[in-house]
Amino acid sequence: MSGTTFGRMEKHEVLIVGGGVVGLSAALFLLQQGIKPLLVERHKGTSIHPRARGFDVRSMELFRELGLGEAIREAGKALAPAWGILNDDSLASALQKRKPAKDGGGPEKLFGRNGLSELSPTTGARCTQDLSEPVLLAAARERGADIRFYTELVSFTQDATGVSAVLRDRESGVEEAVRASYMLACDGAKSPVRSALQAGTVGRGAISSLLNIYFEAPLGEYVRGKEFSILLIRKPHLRGMLTAINNDDRWVFHLYNGEGCSEEEIKEVLQEVIGIRGVDVRILSILPWQPTVKVVENMQHGRVFLAGDAAHVMTPYGGKGANTGVQDVHNLAWKLAAVSRGQADPLLLETYSRERQPVGLRNALRSGRWADRYGLLKRNPVMVMKMIGWVLIVKLLNLLGLRALGRRAAWKGIGDLAGLPVYRYGNGGRSGRGVRLPHLRMSGDISTLDLVGKGFVLLTSEQRWKEAALPVGNIMVHEAGAAYKKLGIKPDGAVLVRPDGFILWKSKGMVNDPRASLKAALQTLFIQS
Repeated sequence: MSGTTFGRMEKHEVLIVGGGVVGLSAALFLLQQGIKPLLVERHKGTSIHPRARGFDVRSMELFRELGLGEAIREAGKALAPAWGILNDDSLASALQKRKPAKDGGGPEKLFGRNGLSELSPTTGARCTQDLSEPVLLAAARERGADIRFYTELVSFTQDATGVSAVLRDRESGVEEAVRASYMLACDGAKSPVRSALQAGTVGRGAISSLLNIYFEAPLGEYVRGKEFSILLIRKPHLRGMLTAINNDDRWVFHLYNGEGCSEEEIKEVLQEVIGIRGVDVRILSILPWQPTVKVVENMQHGRVFLAGDAAHVMTPYGGKGANTGVQDVHNLAWKLAAVSRGQADPLLLETYSRERQPVGLRNALRSGRWADRYGLLKRNPVMVMKMIGWVLIVKLLNLLGLRALGRRAAWKGIGDLAGLPVYRYGNGGRSGRGVRLPHLRMSGDISTLDLVGKGFVLLTSEQRWKEAALPVGNIMVHEAGAAYKKLGIKPDGAVLVRPDGFILWKSKGMVNDPRASLKAALQTLFIQS
């Protein structure tokens, strides 16, 4: 049975279109802020394809904030040892040359566990999309989100007070109209919402065409102790990239120039890539895809917002695709909540695109520079040498006892490459404004980052600041304690932090009218106090 039912229109504060990693994360961040969203996803369930193979430190900080960090780490633990990029004619040849790993890889190998613990209360995690999405989905449903799979957005219009959308149940064919104050499009690289908005984009576009071949092959006994992330194959007749999925029997090969190949021909290609006789190969899926760089010029169109791949399509090189999307919606969720509660002027929402579009553009352009003309990961000796150089600088400064300088060098030189949280908004710089709050250990095992998430936070030890914050509203006060020096303030100073963990304002010491100073700081973000 099919039809359209437009009786009494359902009303929601936020409609999320797209139930992948970014859409589910958006639902959780909105729930954290007290908003129960409606999320629709056109597919029957979560992803069955192991894309987006990991989360950087900043994303894991955000999942930790939600209480989901360890669940995601556990879900992806089989892929955790997979670090390193190899170049060879076959897997067999590469493994023959590869030495057994002694102490893992990735950022922990560069910085050491102690070095990383100075930068963040957590570390990045390996976890493919097909494993992370069920964790996010279960949590979102348990916490009260209305999530409807196999439901697609048919059309939408918007006016001065909200968005009217038509949804279709793809099983029954029944359509219904819903009304939302805002709509968030997390509907992927080919985003129908982006197309409907006719959103302007920049970027080089599609770089090449590849086949994503997801297959089973029992290779665990061969790679154990020699795990890797990527194996690049560059032969005159065969170019591609083998990626680890679970270090056992699940793998993906990205094949250049494979259009038109039969399944048997692709199996022959995989046998050549593996290079080990007698290994059975079973193809699970073959998906054509194009490494692409395309970024919208504006992530807000009235009451409709774009996030994730809908806003910035990038190649997988650098691992920032899903991460950038998760961090997009974290930036937006608290702003939507503040406006919805009447605590902020709608102008606050305009800061979303101003802050996040440059981040998406930077990450997308960088990912494109790391792709060669075949759309595969480029050999980049310059980048490798820079990385090695910065690592040596950090280690030297630490040996000399200059750990603070070493930490700054790590953030400046290799933080972004290693997935460390170095993002900043606005001017940043010496004022500290627009910079992510540094991770500092407070009493017990609490991090400064554990204090943020639901509202503005004032860190101070001065009673006059604490008293000034009470009548202002919207501010939770926490003792700065001995951390005041590392926060860059005096004992009577104060730091005001946004709900997303970025510093809004800082006063090195006491001022004549602390209440007026706090109000003025909030008003820079159109917060009513």
